[in-house]
Amino acid sequence: MEGKTHAIGGICLGIATQSYYITQSMDAPETIVYYGACLLGSLLPDICHPGSWTGRRARVLSKGISRFFGHRTITHSILFILLIYWLTSTFSFQYDDLIQTGLLVGIVSHLLLDAMTVRGIQLFYPITIRVRFPMYMKTASKAEGIVSSILVVSALFLIYKQLFA
Repeated sequence: MEGKTHAIGGICLGIATQSYYITQSMDAPETIVYYGACLLGSLLPDICHPGSWTGRRARVLSKGISRFFGHRTITHSILFILLIYWLTSTFSFQYDDLIQTGLLVGIVSHLLLDAMTVRGIQLFYPITIRVRFPMYMKTASKAEGIVSSILVVSALFLIYKQLFA
């Protein structure tokens, strides 16, 4: 999937998570931190691709990960989710729970979306089995545009439901 689809997916799943999982209301700074973390998490797994949005901003790290692991391997796996969980649990700082939740939500949305592509993901890395949904699409195809549109409509519906239900 393209970066814009991942960004939309991260925000959409973030809204759904806030609606059904985060029980306390958030003030403006908390909302910004949470959705910023969702957005960053939705783009973070592509650090393994030097041409991606994340890869271009962390070029040295991205090239190292790409050379050592390849694309859609470790950063698209349960192992990566556990690593980010551990890293965000190690430090204590303001908004740490919101940052951790947002990052993990964004990463999960990224993995779900990439599992919808022809190439799939190595969810159980280092086991080399590729995982993908039975119905899949090519990146940057019309089908991806439809998925992006569905995510936008879903996000708007969830926001409406939060505000007026």
